[in-house]
Amino acid sequence: MNNRIITLIRHGKVDGPAALYGATDIPLSATGHNDLTRTLQHLHSHSRINHLISSPRIRCLQVAQEFSIQHKILLHVDENLQEMDFGIWDGVPFDELGDEWNNIEAFWHSPHSMQPPQGESLTDFAARVITGWESLMNNPKSGHSAIICHGGVIRILIAHILQLDWRNPALFKQLQIDYASCTRIEVGNFKGALPLIKWIGRQENS
Repeated sequence: MNNRIITLIRHGKVDGPAALYGATDIPLSATGHNDLTRTLQHLHSHSRINHLISSPRIRCLQVAQEFSIQHKILLHVDENLQEMDFGIWDGVPFDELGDEWNNIEAFWHSPHSMQPPQGESLTDFAARVITGWESLMNNPKSGHSAIICHGGVIRILIAHILQLDWRNPALFKQLQIDYASCTRIEVGNFKGALPLIKWIGRQENS
């Protein structure tokens, strides 16, 4: 029996100015919508997608729903795979943050020790993302599962799978996960098989 394949797909470019978009339910731009659609179509044509999972945020869910209907693939929405909630910073254009910009810089230097005001701690964020992943692993399905989610979610999952410290700020500052890019994970079909990361952040929409 073939290995289980899981592809983590970041959503496309959003329709808004540069900002921290976590809990803010911002839609995709036209370009972002097209890029994410092409990514899914390309993946499906090369390795048929059997299971589709999405964050509930519209920047992931809209294209997931369209793809699910088009290809008659059951869609599961997982609340645990939402992006981190950045509290009072969330969705505010960077050029409108004023004095809060200094606090955001401090957050990026040490995200584990500084919680966004009225937002989610990195500890809580990582815990729920890992809960979502473990639920997926405990409910094994053969074939190819495509998960449409967010950059922060993908970074946490990479760290978790590789048993790295997800509190390390380099994970968020130095690991680039582009819009509509894919991170491929395979799990062998034998007892005790560990997830194997085949590639990170690859563009599959050409």
